[in-house]
Amino acid sequence: MSNNTINQFITLLKKYFKIYLAISISVFLFIMFFQPFPSHKFESENKNLFIAGYGLIIFIIQLIVQIIFQRHLLRNNTDEEYNPLLNSLYYFSQVALTSLAFVFYTRYVGNTGITFNIVLRVIVISLSVPVTIHLKSIFSSMHEKYKNLLEEKIIMQDKLKQFSESYANKFVELNSENESDNIRIQVSEIIFVKSADNYVEVGFRDGGEFRKKMIRNTLKNIEKQLKEFKNFVRTHRSCIVNIQYIDKLNKNFNTYWLTLIDTKETVPVSRQYLMAVKDLF
Repeated sequence: MSNNTINQFITLLKKYFKIYLAISISVFLFIMFFQPFPSHKFESENKNLFIAGYGLIIFIIQLIVQIIFQRHLLRNNTDEEYNPLLNSLYYFSQVALTSLAFVFYTRYVGNTGITFNIVLRVIVISLSVPVTIHLKSIFSSMHEKYKNLLEEKIIMQDKLKQFSESYANKFVELNSENESDNIRIQVSEIIFVKSADNYVEVGFRDGGEFRKKMIRNTLKNIEKQLKEFKNFVRTHRSCIVNIQYIDKLNKNFNTYWLTLIDTKETVPVSRQYLMAVKDLF
């Protein structure tokens, strides 16, 4: 056995040792309390030792299966393609070897005749091994995905902060057909822009207070003006929102809308733009 193989075995053993030990102890305690297999032929001390043998069998079988499927277990830790056949064979081997070992142990060490009832109990207990390992694998995968999502969220928040800081001191002039209604405003102060017939309604912060103003223009023209600023997102054919003011996405049946920070305003979200909005969370 090469040093690389030994190191791989030790790595996997460290990863699975706790779960192997937990399963073995659980099986020992289950058999001790519920006594699914006859052990009346043994005295008290020998009886406990006999039952402990089942737990030891579970532990040894798990190590044997780990050695057999070493490469498969290592592959599951990489980005290589998932192989359902190998995975099924891995779990089946645990059940088959454990059941076989339990039957021989019960028959020749426990001096007990093997009946259909005993075989059925053996199989049920043996099934607990792959089920436990599979559940552990699922929970570990979910935890890893959750961890990755948190990291992605932090990255997105940092990007948003960079956007906000980048545009904090930039101004834009939102034009109106009536030039006296033009708005020269700091980009970071714009909260939303809504279409209203031949006008657009601009929601913005002014000295820390929320204000709204109507200007005669189209949402399409305003969108072109704001296109260079990456902190704006289209949520509806009638609305554009500054993402730094989004509080949360709400849903009622098939209707979606956004609530905004520091305002009582709501912004509709259409299906056309729903995925882009969801990607912000």
